Formats: sequence, structure tokens, C-alpha cells
Amino acid sequence: MRSLLWLPPLFVAASVSLLAEAAAEQPDQSATFSAGQCWVNAPIKPRPLHEQVEVVLQESSVRYSVAPAQLREGVQQVVTREGTKTYRVVPATFKQVTEQVLVKPETQRSVVVPAVYEAREAVLTVEEAKTVLEPCQAAGTRFGNSGAMAFCATEIPAREEIVQVNVLVEPETTRLITEPAVYESVTRWVVDQPARVVEVTTEPQLATVAKVETVTPEQVQQRTEPAVTRTMNITKYQGEPQIVLRRAICDSDLQPALISRLQAALSSRGYSLGNIDGKLGQRTIAALSDYQADNGLAIGAVTYESLEALGVR
Repeated sequence: MRSLLWLPPLFVAASVSLLAEAAAEQPDQSATFSAGQCWVNAPIKPRPLHEQVEVVLQESSVRYSVAPAQLREGVQQVVTREGTKTYRVVPATFKQVTEQVLVKPETQRSVVVPAVYEAREAVLTVEEAKTVLEPCQAAGTRFGNSGAMAFCATEIPAREEIVQVNVLVEPETTRLITEPAVYESVTRWVVDQPARVVEVTTEPQLATVAKVETVTPEQVQQRTEPAVTRTMNITKYQGEPQIVLRRAICDSDLQPALISRLQAALSSRGYSLGNIDGKLGQRTIAALSDYQADNGLAIGAVTYESLEALGVR
């Protein structure tokens, strides 16, 4: 007899028919039961989601400091009579140049070179080879009365003809003929130096007066006091608690090799269970339950669902 692994006492004496009724009450967890299988009704806890939250204990603020301006006494030059500007025009000068003037641009025209063909013989397939089925005698069909008929495959060769075709040797092309441009010599007067205006400046008259000037202007400095924060660990839960029906490994099928692979898979995912010894003890079940709770699986038994999720074969 196979026994259920870690079932609540209420279901230890339950028969296969009672498990079927429990599955029928939960349409999304329906299952088909077979002799020699073990099933458990197990809880699924809301999945914990851990995250870190930055909490502001004191917001950032802006502080100001003012440095007064520094002044210095001195003198400055003041214009008592403005200067003036007058202008003198220098006329343009010219020179004679001879240039080649284009009277007719270079042109191009196209001449057609006809195509060249060559007469050749070509083999043309007018009807391809094909395979046809024809009635024939096959072993057993002449003596049977089942209505079976025999057909034999016969190949009909292709039918070909020789035709004369003109093959293009050189395609029709065009050739460009260029007619050169025509120029004439022209003599003309051009500006050697353009007319220009020369500026004539009359210097201003100045007087010296006392003045106070700013050496360093007033400076306002701004600094930001950073916010005071604290990182806190927050745990949220996803989903609702429920009871589901899952197929579990029977006690008679719990071999040390399978338990060792289960322990190794849990340990590689960071679940502490002590030594990998191939024994299903309290620490192994506790580590498995933690993994099931973290991944939204049925908790408390070695189920096929958990083994598949862990990649244990």
C-alpha cells in the first residue's frame, strides 16, 4: 500500500472518491485519479514580495549667505567734446581683360547600335515525364473478398522536340557622340580696385573727474541641505490564500537519490536545510515549504508541482 506524504489527519483515511469530490468543488484544480497515486489537499499562501523603500525623514532645504560689495575710489575720463568722423571717397580704377566666352555649349547625341543574334537549335520538352496508376494484379487481391483493388505505377517518358531559336549574343546599345563647345574671345573693362570710403577721425576732448567704483559686487551664495532618508524593507503579499489538490510523491517512491536532488536544488536557490544527506527531515520540509510559499505553490508536501518548478527529475 502507498501512503500519502505529510497529509493532515483529516485526510489520512480518505478514499479516492472523497478526493474526487474535493477536486469537483474546485473546478480550477480538477484532476484525474489513478491507482497507486498519492494526492494532498494543501494550502497556497499569498506570495510575499520584498522591496526596499526610501523614506524621507527630513526634506532637503535651501540656505543663503550674503557677502557685501567692495567699493574703491578713483578717477575717470569724461568726454567734454565728442570727436567727429568725416569721410573721403577714393574713386575706382579699371583694367582691360580678354576672356573666352562660351557661345555654344558642348553637346552629346546618342547613336543606336543594333543587337546581334545567333540561330541555335534547342531541345524543348513539350510534355514532361509522368507516372500513372493502372489496374493490375497484386498478391492477395484476386483471392480476397474485401473489395481491395491493386494498381501498378507505370512511368511514361517525356516527349521532346528540337526547335530553332535566336539567341541574343550582343544586346542593342547606344553610343554617345560628343560635339565640342564653341568659344569667342571678348575684351572688356573690369574693376581693378573698387571705389572706397576713407574715414577721417577728429579726436574727442576729455576731462578727469573723481568716481567710486565697485571692486567686488555683492554675492549671494546658495547651498542646499540634503534630505535625510532611511531605507526600510517592506513586505507585500500577492494573491489570496486557497486550498488546492495536488499530486504528491508517495512514501514508497521517496528514494534517497530523489531527496538528495531535491535538497541540492533548494540549497542552490539559497534555502538553508543543513547537509545534503538524502533524508527527508524537518529542516528539508521547512526549506521546501519556504520555497513553495515564495513561489505560490501548494505548501507542506513533496508535490510533483514543486519538483517540476525546481527542475528535479
